[in-house]
Amino acid sequence: MSVALLLLLISVDFVNTESDNRVITTLKYSKHYVHPSVVNGLPAKDGQVPYLVSLKESLVKISPIKKIWTNLCGGSIIGERKVLTAAHCFEAKNFFYYKHPDHVRVVAGNFTTQLIHTGNTDTTERAQWRRIGRVVLHKKFNFPDNDIAVVFVDTPWKYMVNVGYIVTAKRRTDYLDHCISAGFGSISRRKDETSPVLLIADMFLMPQTNCSTLWEMNMDNFICTYSFMSDVSRGDSGGPLACTLDPAEKKGGELLVGILSAKNFDKTPLFTRVSAYKDWIARASASGGLKSVAFCVAILKFVLFLLLCFVLPLFLFAIQTYLHLKDEKIRAVAAAYSFNLSALSKDVYTY
Repeated sequence: MSVALLLLLISVDFVNTESDNRVITTLKYSKHYVHPSVVNGLPAKDGQVPYLVSLKESLVKISPIKKIWTNLCGGSIIGERKVLTAAHCFEAKNFFYYKHPDHVRVVAGNFTTQLIHTGNTDTTERAQWRRIGRVVLHKKFNFPDNDIAVVFVDTPWKYMVNVGYIVTAKRRTDYLDHCISAGFGSISRRKDETSPVLLIADMFLMPQTNCSTLWEMNMDNFICTYSFMSDVSRGDSGGPLACTLDPAEKKGGELLVGILSAKNFDKTPLFTRVSAYKDWIARASASGGLKSVAFCVAILKFVLFLLLCFVLPLFLFAIQTYLHLKDEKIRAVAAAYSFNLSALSKDVYTY
């Protein structure tokens, strides 16, 4: 599945997305990025999606202590300190750089795309700001496969009307009832037309067999949707796909069934199927003491970079210098030995 899917996604790089009405999806280390978001959605009402959070990065510093923070990705609260999102939100911009968790904040309870704030942990009626303590990425993440991550915030969320959690789906089933996606993305095909508020879009899901048939491969770990006007585009990777009813699993309320991952040309928006990772989510949630995988990988690559660029050349130079000096010493000894033999020969012949 992975090879065929990745080859299919690579081909998007050579297509004009705007004219073809397509959203570019990308691979690790490529020059483009996955940037889906809600298109033609409706403004969210208070308390409509209390589980949704915005992962924000600083845009510009406007005072000694405050910055403008803008939306980077979406996510869903699944516990007092846990948020489920897409792994590619922390993926490398190039081979040696990852989106460091220290540069990202998680904001709940606020429907605004850009906010002015210090970035410190804070709880008010208008918004709850949290720093990231740890990020656990799926160890087999290779976009778009296993595009899932658990983010641990530094302080528990305070549940209220506009901040709450959502239950994760546990059953592999088709969700054909009412489902929604939410986020802070663009409001048109143009990249610069960004929604200033949180948007909600109705989603119509495709049966799993249809999804696999359409993609011509096994798509059990994904959820496909039909691409209508109210679908997803740039800006809200990691956001939720929530469905309102599954009597066999949960009575009433909403279930988190998918995580927005990508959208490919002439296909459909892709969501990571949450139920396919129920065991992984449980293990990741229990690994609260582990350090950020993205951070550890970044450190490892940085060390490797230093070794390749600085230490290795110095080591090779030292070896070369040593061999050169050793060669000079050998030549000097050989010359002296040759001189002694010559002198001895002369003594012998003149004897």
